This record gives sequence, structure tokens and C-alpha cells, in this order.
Amino acid sequence: MKDKYCLVTNATKDKELKVTKHIAERIGNAGHECVVIDDIDFQGDSAEVLRGLEPVDHSCKCCIVLGGDGTLIRTSRVVSAKSVPVVGINLGMLGFLSVVERSDVDGALDNILSGNYRVEDRLMIKAELPGQNAFKGLLAINDIVVTRSGRSRLISVSVKLNGVRATSFLGDGVIISTPTGSTGYSLSAGGPIVTPAANLMIITPICPHSFNSRSIVIGGDDRISLSINGKDGTQRENAVITVDGQDVLEMDSDDELVISRFEKTAKLVRFNNTSFFEVLDRKFGMTDIPSN
Repeated sequence: MKDKYCLVTNATKDKELKVTKHIAERIGNAGHECVVIDDIDFQGDSAEVLRGLEPVDHSCKCCIVLGGDGTLIRTSRVVSAKSVPVVGINLGMLGFLSVVERSDVDGALDNILSGNYRVEDRLMIKAELPGQNAFKGLLAINDIVVTRSGRSRLISVSVKLNGVRATSFLGDGVIISTPTGSTGYSLSAGGPIVTPAANLMIITPICPHSFNSRSIVIGGDDRISLSINGKDGTQRENAVITVDGQDVLEMDSDDELVISRFEKTAKLVRFNNTSFFEVLDRKFGMTDIPSN
């Protein structure tokens, strides 16, 4: 049976498209169709990436992404609406989400073409802000972050859960993280590590001016409302919203940012010989004691 595979390449990571051409040739030699997309500027805005990924449709059995985690996240945010599984080949640095290293490409291709893999559904979150398009600019796999802007002073962040006041704190901002994003910025700010299958979100203050401000773990179906103000809680203030470290928008004291689960999930390909904790150990050195 002839299947369709889409190969999305960050051309700045794959010089002369050597890895891209090798993969495309192998897919073609196996009797399948391979659509190559290598002209997207992944440093551009979401609308440009969205247009470039239009060939990745429901008929695509698997989308293979060459680059780093940023390229994988950009692609997954778009193709999640089409329910297409995505696998990342790491040509960047850390590559926590892109589980296939350059040296493992051929083995991974064997597994992909034979269907020897599993698909993990990863919770995604969306944000609603007045005047902004929630899908194109405010959809996240890792996190949505609100921080003070420029030379701004500390900001007061007020948090409501399902319309009820939950907490407030003074600091540099707040991170709303998915389980996937728990090993990113949230972890650096003192948040917990969460397994990818968990149905929850994490609220982590950034440099709070309090000994009592800690991460809060909430349900995946909860609805978060954020508002900000100046240091004394009354002054007007501006803040910056960053989505997955990629898209940036502005927020002021009159805005209420609402964050909730996105109805679709990101579908990430994983191989049976790799567990979440093995990846943690390999990338972060989480284990101090040798295994038996």
C-alpha cells in the first residue's frame, strides 16, 4: 500500500539538505509518496508557517520534521488540527522532543515505514486575548508565559480558576505550562517534572517576591484567567505574552488573558525502545545511581 509522508525541513539546520534528500530517497525507494517542504522561514510569524505547511493534510500518514525542538513545536502546533502524527529528527542542540538523533535516522525510518511506533497525545493549551486570533498566535504545546515588559517594574499577577480568585503574587511574571512543557522554562523556575500523559496544567511564578509562592498544579479542564497590574496593585502596567518561546504579544492592565485546554492534541511519534525517563536521563542527567 502506498502511503504519503511529509518531510518538513528547517533548511538552516540541514545544510545542503543532505539528510532531507537521504530520507526522501529512502521513502521513495520503499514505494511511498514523499512531500518535501524545505522553504519555510521558521523564524517568521505563525501565519507564514501556517501557509507553508498547507501540504500537510489529513492524508499524510506521518510528518517527519528535521531541525530542533523549536521547528518541531512550530510544525506540531499547526498540524495538530489535522490530527497528523509528528516525529522530530534532532539537528539542533538539546532536542528533548525531537527523539531521533542524526545517527539514528535509518533505524527510525525502518520503524516509521513498518509502522513500528506509538503515538502520544499531548495536551495543548490555547489563550484568548481581546483582538487576537487564538489559533494562529496563542496556541501552545509547551507553555504560555506572561512577563514584565522592557524596563517595567515588578508586576502583580492575579490568577482566577474557573472564575474564582485562586492566588496573586508580585514578581517577574508567570508560566502556564502543559505536561510537555514541564521540563522547559517551568522546570528552570522551580516547577515540577510531569509525565507527558498527565491531564493537568502547571502555574509557576517567575521570581516571586515571597517565600510562599510556589507552583500550583491544576486540572487539564480548568480555565485560568490572568490579569496584571503595577507593583502597588493599582498602577497601570504592560506585560509581554510569549507562546512556546516563539510568538510574542502585548498585554496591559485592561486585559484578561484566559487560558484553557485546546480541543485537539499534539500527536508525537515515540518508539517502543525509548521511555520518558530514559530521555530525561540522557538529556538532563537525571539519574545519579547506575542502573542494575
